[in-house]
Amino acid sequence: MPIQSAVGHSDNLEDSYEAGLEICDRILQKVDLQTHSIGILFCNINFAFAELLRAITDRLDIPIIGCTTAAEANDDGYFEESASLMVITGEEIKIGLGLGQKLSKDPKEAVRKAYNSASSMLGDKPKLALTFPDASMSVSAEYVLQLLEQEMGKEVPIAGGLPADNFQFKKTFQFCNDAVCSDSIPVLLLSGDIKPQVITRSGWIPIGAKAKATRVKSNILYEIDHQPAIEYLKKYIPDPDDPVIMASYPMAILDDSLGEDVGRYAVVRSPFFYEKESGAVRYMGDIPENASIQMARASREDALAGAAEAIVTLKEKAADRELNTLLCFSCAARKLVLGLETKREIEILLKALPSSCAVNGFYSYGEIGPIDNSLEHLKGNKFHNCTLVLCAL
Repeated sequence: MPIQSAVGHSDNLEDSYEAGLEICDRILQKVDLQTHSIGILFCNINFAFAELLRAITDRLDIPIIGCTTAAEANDDGYFEESASLMVITGEEIKIGLGLGQKLSKDPKEAVRKAYNSASSMLGDKPKLALTFPDASMSVSAEYVLQLLEQEMGKEVPIAGGLPADNFQFKKTFQFCNDAVCSDSIPVLLLSGDIKPQVITRSGWIPIGAKAKATRVKSNILYEIDHQPAIEYLKKYIPDPDDPVIMASYPMAILDDSLGEDVGRYAVVRSPFFYEKESGAVRYMGDIPENASIQMARASREDALAGAAEAIVTLKEKAADRELNTLLCFSCAARKLVLGLETKREIEILLKALPSSCAVNGFYSYGEIGPIDNSLEHLKGNKFHNCTLVLCAL
């Protein structure tokens, strides 16, 4: 029997334990647990996490992984103050779960510990890794991704997103079984009877003049074409002193080897503020020095068109099987563009999927996934901003 999945959610912020029980009851009405199961939990920052997890583990004796969010999306729609749990269960699925702590202090050790624990539990070669590392404020997400690839190899697709705290930018939380942590990396490895397909699209359109990132340090872009970076951005951004407006004008990192598809598959980086003295711009992800770059822009319809392209492409890639499990990781910055229309993103996905498909996802501070893990030139794992990552099992 193939894997089965079900999602339950609750917006009961007043009683987190009762919310957890409600979630489990909804799931158990949809699916019977088989030999191997995993729960994937995304929830609003204002839940009492220990109580929520206690209720879930009291009712469901399964391992749990997850994190806090900037909003949630599942097969019932879009939510901003909910807890949403997906349970994946099957006889032939294999599961490995691990946690590494003190990620910002010793990234290598944290990633190594998380991966080794998950790999030992899995007992097999992974087909997919899911991770939700606390890497938005104190450690490079690209570096964390590289470390995980060093442990696992580059052939395994990695999908997920960075935990969020609903735009407070103070502290995010990660979950691993009954542990509630910050500054950590939970890792879930999956193998067995799954055929993971990951598709990533943004809908952002490169505009303006192509340029070079001539002076960069990690995520701080100092110079574009040997001039202060902000001078290039001011040509396109009406008010660079407003971080919300800044975030609406991300930078596209171009892979010139992709030819005519260079814009379509560009990796996007979100800015939030700049240093007035130096003109340096700080982004939510690293920019390689001497990378080809271009300002990107998208209307609401452009961003939603990216979601539509992602799900259509995913269905084409998975045409040989019925889709029954989908994880989606969208960007908190997309909410700034979509505004009151943010709910349309999950609606587009659900309209294209069979009603039997279980869907769970969240809005993150950065997304992880290959552009298309089925194509050799697009299967590399990448860190994204302003982007939607879809992962079907």
